[in-house]
Amino acid sequence: MELSEAVASWTRNPFALAPAAAVASAERLAGEGPAVEDDVGVLERWVLARLHLAVRHDQEPRLSRKLTARLPRPLRDYRRIAAAAGRAHAALSSLEGHSEAIASVRRQTWAACFGEDLLHALRLERVIRDHDVLILGETGTGKELVAHAIQAATPAPKGTGPAPQSAVNAAAIPETLVEGELFGHVRGAFTGATDARPGRLRSADGGTFFLDEVGDLQTTAQVALLRVMETNVVTPVGADAGTHVDVRYVAATHRDLHALVDADRFRRDLLERLAGVVIRIPPLRDRPQDIVDIGRAFVAPFFDGEVPADIEAWLARAEARVHTWSGNVRELHNALRNLMLGLPAEQGDTAPDTGEKLPPRIRDRQATLREVELWYLHEVLRRCDGNQAEAARLLGVHRSTVLRRLAGK
Repeated sequence: MELSEAVASWTRNPFALAPAAAVASAERLAGEGPAVEDDVGVLERWVLARLHLAVRHDQEPRLSRKLTARLPRPLRDYRRIAAAAGRAHAALSSLEGHSEAIASVRRQTWAACFGEDLLHALRLERVIRDHDVLILGETGTGKELVAHAIQAATPAPKGTGPAPQSAVNAAAIPETLVEGELFGHVRGAFTGATDARPGRLRSADGGTFFLDEVGDLQTTAQVALLRVMETNVVTPVGADAGTHVDVRYVAATHRDLHALVDADRFRRDLLERLAGVVIRIPPLRDRPQDIVDIGRAFVAPFFDGEVPADIEAWLARAEARVHTWSGNVRELHNALRNLMLGLPAEQGDTAPDTGEKLPPRIRDRQATLREVELWYLHEVLRRCDGNQAEAARLLGVHRSTVLRRLAGK
């Protein structure tokens, strides 16, 4: 493998590469670095690749002073980006599933954090920080996990740790308290304000602020938030002067914001400001092949890394794959908690039938139409205590039809 290929494998989006490429490129990077006469951009990418590789493998890289002396920036800046890339990879790898739908979410989220490659992330850090992210998806799909991955991937202004971060759920704050929660307040600003508070935005200065359920934000708060986003100045409630903040905004909602805009319940200019990068998380029903992966990852920690055979069998059943999962991953987790506690997976109509009353061939969609018909006829007869006339009435057919079908005619 050429050195340039190896470097690309560790500076570009890792979720767009085959795992084998990462292994081969790691071995190549362990060899000699770029030639002294190479372009400085080549050197920068190589340093970022070596640092990223070291972070992912929890190692301390050996870098030649002769090469690092040619870098146009302090080595600590490259370490910041590489550390952020390592945190992002760990966070996004925790999104369980092997479907193309969830793989696309990983790729999009990485790109929202680092752009085309890690050198762009270093050179265009200011642009990325000013490019806000909107995460869309139904309740329970994992929007918060994606938001936290973006927060983890944001480099701190100094050092190799994560940048400052804060979060708030707009749906959980009363309208009268929203601005104080977001922007802070001075002492005595209102009844009960016995102490000054910085607010969530100032707490995230230099990092990322996650606004969950932004579709529930009241109109007056939308106006105030947009003003802060445009001016980068936060004025606490009751204060005469504002404070400059440098924050990247990550917002999420399960609501249709365009429909809210059309209904005059959400500001179009705020939507356009938030939607710098839009990441859509698919519902679980659109990626049923991920159910087993998600289920195993959730259950295994409770059983020393093993998944009990009965739960493994339940995850593999067709019923789990064809269920609508209106509550998405959260609903699946609830069903699995019930199974771990020895309860039926279903609670009302919220989870799929475990299929325990179905014959295996019918449950696994392998039965012929004749087998299904006979099984159903016998089930109805059993319910009617063998009364063929009553069974015929329930089935909506003549008694003679029931007799013929039982005889295979």
